[in-house]
Amino acid sequence: MVFLKLSLTSIDLLAILRELKSILISTRIENVYNLDDWGFIFRIHGPSGNLDLLLELGRRLNITTFKYPLPPSPSPHAMNIRRLISNAIIKSIEQVDLDRIACVTVEKSGRVLNVYLELLGEGNIIITDESGKILYALHQKTMRDRSIRTGVIYRPPPARGESVYNDPKIDKIRSEKVNIVRSLTKYYNLPPEFVEECLARSSIDPNLPSSEISEPLLNTFLTTARSTIEEIKNSPLKPHIVVKDQKKLSVQPVEFFSLPFERVPFDSFNAAVDEYFAPLVSAREGERQRHPKEQEIAALEDVLTRQKASIKELEERKQRGREIGEMIISNLDRVQKLIDHVVDMRKKGVDWEEIKRTAPMKILKIDKSKGLLTTIINGSEVVLDFKCSATENANRYFSSSKEASKKLKGLVSAIEETEKKIQDLREGLLGVSQPIVLKSMKKEWYERFRWTFSSQGFLIIGGKDATQNEILVKKYMEPNDIFAHSDVPGGSVVIVKSKGEDVPNETKEEAVAFAVVYSRAWRAGLGAADGYWVRAEQVTKTPPAGEYLGKGAFMIYGERNYVRNIPLTIFLGVKITEGAFKIIVGSEHFVKNVCQSYVRLVPGDLSGSALVKKIKQLLVQRSDSSLSQLINAIPEGEILAHLPPGGSMPN
Repeated sequence: MVFLKLSLTSIDLLAILRELKSILISTRIENVYNLDDWGFIFRIHGPSGNLDLLLELGRRLNITTFKYPLPPSPSPHAMNIRRLISNAIIKSIEQVDLDRIACVTVEKSGRVLNVYLELLGEGNIIITDESGKILYALHQKTMRDRSIRTGVIYRPPPARGESVYNDPKIDKIRSEKVNIVRSLTKYYNLPPEFVEECLARSSIDPNLPSSEISEPLLNTFLTTARSTIEEIKNSPLKPHIVVKDQKKLSVQPVEFFSLPFERVPFDSFNAAVDEYFAPLVSAREGERQRHPKEQEIAALEDVLTRQKASIKELEERKQRGREIGEMIISNLDRVQKLIDHVVDMRKKGVDWEEIKRTAPMKILKIDKSKGLLTTIINGSEVVLDFKCSATENANRYFSSSKEASKKLKGLVSAIEETEKKIQDLREGLLGVSQPIVLKSMKKEWYERFRWTFSSQGFLIIGGKDATQNEILVKKYMEPNDIFAHSDVPGGSVVIVKSKGEDVPNETKEEAVAFAVVYSRAWRAGLGAADGYWVRAEQVTKTPPAGEYLGKGAFMIYGERNYVRNIPLTIFLGVKITEGAFKIIVGSEHFVKNVCQSYVRLVPGDLSGSALVKKIKQLLVQRSDSSLSQLINAIPEGEILAHLPPGGSMPN
């Protein structure tokens, strides 16, 4: 039976970890971010730049290129995890007992730690020392078969089934009064979809009762299961998303014959998993945003139902009060004689039964404690207070009718207000669209640095800090390249990659302008500043005798070519293609030609969220309406990462 896949199976995790081993071993955990209550991002720094390892609690683990909004400040859990594993080097990644648990072994300052990422149940992150003692657990709990608490030795859950590599006990499998899929799933603790696939590959009917399985059939199944596991462990994967009736149904690391539907191939299983699960995250987030409004609507609809019931009751009370009042008035003498009869007879000590028997009008019942009697007037039962006159009884009914009428007017207004609230909430609900999560476009090698292209198409790259300045000069600067820098100390080193060609003056000036923008001149709020350029051979790390050059500092020999009074301005734009985005900065000529929308930035007082909000407003105003939601979905941090240091003013 085919179901929508909502989480990775243990077999899927086997394939994911196979790929992660080739990507993450020897990389460094740079940071950890908590994504609300549903996941964590582990920011990994490797040779080709940063990667985001996403743990969606209880669901999946994979490298993601989607840019999920990061919280403005770290949660206590994120802080605790950072304290233990930030800057740790990943030494190994293993699956625990072919279960939905990954163990990432890291080393930090000579200390070995194990990070267990559990996809079981609600999901968990458990960090232990080398001896297995738990130092941190996202969810601390004591269960029947194990305890996850700080200070306790970590134990994985006990095996819930036999290994497919062990000899089977066929009698136990046959004893289950279910079909073969359910029986084998339970006996081996294998994912149902994997069992169905192995049965399909073995040409065994999945509806076969477990009591009818023979030893040859079981051995065929086991051979297939083992070979499929080995295929996922060692053979080239064929990752794909399974699509049925234009809807994504599943994601698989190899071809599943049991899912004979359309297959959308991917270069890696991580990429397929990332693409498959991202819309599910958006759908759940949209549902979470809708839920409070839907609850409020339901509560108001209950109020409206009660209000409408009260309307009916009040209308009946209004009409009945008026009718009875008029009946009493039209029979005033008779009613008064009845009341006088009751009062007079009681004064004489006549018992109640005798009073009823001798009354001038029929009395149905008398409530002695309340002083009420029920009689018949014009064929209707009417309750009278015999302590009052007939006229007073009529007035009471008229007053009751007027009071009901007054309440009706107020209730009608209240109903109109309730209906308006419900309508407003429903309109607001229509405005709650499914959140959009964009992914970043594939990054080129130079995007770990500040980068842009000149008007003539030359790559310009700059360092973000002293370490990157050092790397640029030592590793990436080649003969014929141009070195540019602000005349203000402490700025970004900027390199023009010449491609072995002569670099035009205009490109040199644009490189100097780029260096000036990403210097202290911007933070100082200057309107213009000076910079210079030199050829690569004029730059050296070798200081004069007796002097020392710190990290990111260099000696310049020979003449510097100054560019004076460079206006401090830069353009920032966004390029969006097929749900993927890229933030691009540089000259107006370059940014305008590659982006759908862009803004001009100069030094100013706006910073942080307020600055990003203003930039997005301008980008939306200057773009096609179809891009509005996509631009607003770009995470704040992605824009801030490209801005010069200090405040800015977009226009």
